[in-house]
Order: sequence, then structure tokens, then C-alpha cells
Amino acid sequence: MQAASQHLDDLEWTTWPADQIGVRGKAQWKELLGSATGCQNDMTMGVVRLQKNESLEPHRHAQPETYFTLSGRGTVTIEGVVHEVTPGRMLFIPGNTTHQINNMNDEDLTILYAFAISDFSRVEYHF
Repeated sequence: MQAASQHLDDLEWTTWPADQIGVRGKAQWKELLGSATGCQNDMTMGVVRLQKNESLEPHRHAQPETYFTLSGRGTVTIEGVVHEVTPGRMLFIPGNTTHQINNMNDEDLTILYAFAISDFSRVEYHF
């Protein structure tokens, strides 16, 4: 394990390839901790951003995930149950559980996400 330090403003937003946005949604993210950052630890952490009328479409993956809302307001639907999210709200999403994020508000919705896996590319998304 090694110490790590990143500042969100120093990173570029990543998006799905253009031909996948229709199925996956128009979410953007920055990986703060994980193998892509050059830090070899047992966690991956980043921030996902959804602008007005954007979503991360329903999906699942084997790994459990934790969300912590940093700013904005929106909804996270987990197995059909809608959760209103505002700054300070934490959600734990068990592995292989279908979930989705929606932002229907004017302000950007930003959520910190974390996986107990060292390499984000090993998280296999199923939409």
C-alpha cells in the first residue's frame, strides 16, 4: 500500500465512448484513486458528475459500491427504490444490484464513489 494525493481540479473528466452514451447515459467521472492514477492500493475512488437532465442508466456490477453526494440534488434508484440524494447523503449499493442516477435539476450533481478493488477497469458494467 502507498499514500496517495490527488486534487479533483487537476484531472480531466472521462465519458463513455460516443456510441455508448445512448445506452449508458451522459455521466462524466474522474478517477481519484486506483491503478489508472498510478497508485496501487486495494480501492478505487472517484467523482461522477451529472449535469441537468443527465443520467447514469440502470446498470449493475459484481463489486459493491458506496456513493456519497457532494453537491446538487437528484435521485439514485436501487432495485426499483428511489432515493433522493442531497449533499451529505451516503448510499451503499450491494454487488450485482441494479442502480441508476438521475439529475433533473439545474445544478450539477456530483457524487463520490468507491469500490474495494484496485483497478477500475476490472469493474465490468452490465447495462
